[in-house]
Amino acid sequence: MQGFNVDKNKTLNAALYVLNNLGEADYHKTFKILYFADQNHLKSYGRPITGDAYQAMNFGPVPSFLYDIFKAAEKGSHPFQEAMDMSGLFAVRRDANVPIVTAKQPADVDELSDSEIKLLSASIEENEGLNFEQLVDKSHDDAWTEAAKKPDIEMSYINIAKAAGTSDDMIIYIELNAENDQNIF
Repeated sequence: MQGFNVDKNKTLNAALYVLNNLGEADYHKTFKILYFADQNHLKSYGRPITGDAYQAMNFGPVPSFLYDIFKAAEKGSHPFQEAMDMSGLFAVRRDANVPIVTAKQPADVDELSDSEIKLLSASIEENEGLNFEQLVDKSHDDAWTEAAKKPDIEMSYINIAKAAGTSDDMIIYIELNAENDQNIF
């Protein structure tokens, strides 16, 4: 269990916010910017922005829910109707066989807190100039390494926070937040 429920509305608006700021980006850059924003929000505020389940894929963390939506937008079909329903927010084209995604509408920033916008903006600024290999190296942190040992296992939000150097007190707070989040649904 990854610890938090995905907040679908926040995930969509966080992705839209990133893409509104970048103009367009490949999946990889979008996913890594969101990963680092989630990681830093955990470290600073004790909870992620999206709650999406990150998988330790070969080239770094991939948010499962958002990946399904991007794939639905790219292919025009998906086995999960929910992904299809949300895929209209994004356009995907292939450039040299790399999927490039753009937002088809502005993010609803009222759905994002000030701290979330601040850390999304900081992650964009910090990571938009990094190339593919640099993002792979940066995202292959201790949380990714631990999850990559076990195929098809979600990355632990506790390990994601620890990889960012989160204090022990904040780790306890994150554990409590995750437990409370799981009890909501």
